[in-house]
Amino acid sequence: MSKKRFAAVLLLFALLLPCFAFVSCGDADPDEGLYTRVTVDLNPSVEFMIDDSGTVISATALNDDGSILIAGEVFVGKTPEEAVEAVIELSAETGYLIRGNVTADDNTVTVTVSGDTSYAKKLTGKVEDKIKDVMKELDIKGKIEKGEALKTDALREIASSISLYTDAELSAMNDEELYKVIAAGRIETALLLTDELREFYYKAKEAEISFAGNKSTADIINALGDGYAVLYTTYKASLDVYHEIITALDQLRYEKLISPDSDYQKSLAELRAAKKELLRQKTYTATLEINGDEYLAATATLRLREETYQNALQAYENIGQIANAAFQVLIDSMSAAEETLRSLEEKFPEEIKSKLTEKAEEIESSLNSSKDAFFETFEEAHSADIKKVTDTLIEEKNALIAAVNSSVNK
Repeated sequence: MSKKRFAAVLLLFALLLPCFAFVSCGDADPDEGLYTRVTVDLNPSVEFMIDDSGTVISATALNDDGSILIAGEVFVGKTPEEAVEAVIELSAETGYLIRGNVTADDNTVTVTVSGDTSYAKKLTGKVEDKIKDVMKELDIKGKIEKGEALKTDALREIASSISLYTDAELSAMNDEELYKVIAAGRIETALLLTDELREFYYKAKEAEISFAGNKSTADIINALGDGYAVLYTTYKASLDVYHEIITALDQLRYEKLISPDSDYQKSLAELRAAKKELLRQKTYTATLEINGDEYLAATATLRLREETYQNALQAYENIGQIANAAFQVLIDSMSAAEETLRSLEEKFPEEIKSKLTEKAEEIESSLNSSKDAFFETFEEAHSADIKKVTDTLIEEKNALIAAVNSSVNK
């Protein structure tokens, strides 16, 4: 039942309403009226989705450093150039970009503007020029590289991971339609600043909506009366098993990846602490005269900080792999439960199949209502976790800024 065609509302939003909410309803210049995706990567990696009025409609961190960088910031409503300018300035404040005795290679910024259109090429030039201007103003030696834009298949993969569209529906979409689906998903999860929270949300949503579809089927069978009591009992029993597995998997994901008490989150805290010390030492070393005694001692300390960071990174990745392995048994059980339900559905008598067809629109409407209400339900259940993550990221950013300032003022 997963990823059935129950995304009508989102489909209408993404494909048929060019004037919906955040999109300009004026007569756009054909060269400017395109959705696109812009990413800025200098280890913090940030994605901006741009609508057909040339405005940022979502900002998403693509790694943990990116989450720290954008926490507490407002990018929506800015132009792509303004958003990129803010990223460069924040990166300098937090030490991801280094002033002083460094080479341009030490401050490499990779910019990617998706699409092979004249608009994308023009926007690439504007964004690159803005970065050059800001880095010059901040007296930062650096270089800008042009990243390879995602191909259609890669866009479909992102859209599939953050939406309820079927593979067939996504295959029928062109690039701009895929950008709109991605933008809609990013807007939906704007309050979820980390990959872990977003994945937790998407997995829970897909499973919950899938279960809701199966439950609607069970309700229809039950309404047909005693003649189908045995079938209803069998189907309902399988559905109960399915729901139990979904609940257990959600709980395990929370305990392993989201809970502050999890080994994963503790390891992440250690990784961030190691990164802070590494950036602090990089900033300090860059303030020193090259080849002086103090510089030599600082570079030796820097190598130790880099080694500590790499060890922390390896430990963090290992714990993540262990956590993911722990999910596999339940994931396999969930797939088996879904297959059991599908097998039962394939053997439904014609009367039940006809009734399901008759009720298809009603079922879809119910599913869309569940889908639209899911974030509110999720936010209510995990408001404390969302706030904790946001507050922690802002604290981490402020700590990085303080570390940079202390290194510069030594």
